[in-house]
Amino acid sequence: MKMMTTLLLCLCTGLILTGCASQPPRRIVAGGNEALTTMGVDLQDFKNAASQLTQAMLNNRALATFEQQNGRMPVVNVGSIVNKTDLSIDLAQVAGRINEDLLNSGLVEIVANDAGAIAASKEDAFMNNTAVNRDDQADFYMEGTINLLTAQYDGVAEKTYTFQIRLNNRQRRTVFQKSIDMAKQGDKSAAIGW
Repeated sequence: MKMMTTLLLCLCTGLILTGCASQPPRRIVAGGNEALTTMGVDLQDFKNAASQLTQAMLNNRALATFEQQNGRMPVVNVGSIVNKTDLSIDLAQVAGRINEDLLNSGLVEIVANDAGAIAASKEDAFMNNTAVNRDDQADFYMEGTINLLTAQYDGVAEKTYTFQIRLNNRQRRTVFQKSIDMAKQGDKSAAIGW
């Protein structure tokens, strides 16, 4: 009997240890369905929202009819996206997704805002003896915000992030605005540290 108990304990211990063994690393699609997620909205959610918002912006009449009316593609300046939440978001990746989608559409040109492009524009203006180099003037200016709304009720917690982009023309008139809400809900005790 003692031998049987010892054998059973060893077998149970082996099963527990096998079940708790860590899995070896494996390749997954970055941000795909197998990527780690938490109760909070993650970077993949924001990148997906950025792509959806960009597609809606490209379908807007102001951009869609610009080339036909002006004989050239519209020039867009992708401005800043302001994070008004408690979440640390890599906004460079989100803005990068917007730039990719705009460029790959073939429907717009984008004004580069990096230090090298700005310095080159100033150098061109100096070399051409002009006060301002008009090559970097945009027809439209895009800006965005990310806001947060939290709610708790009866042991359930929820966070809703609203990602909004606006497209303004040179006359400072907003010609496009759209928001996408992303929310996750779960047990309030698991939501601590969102």
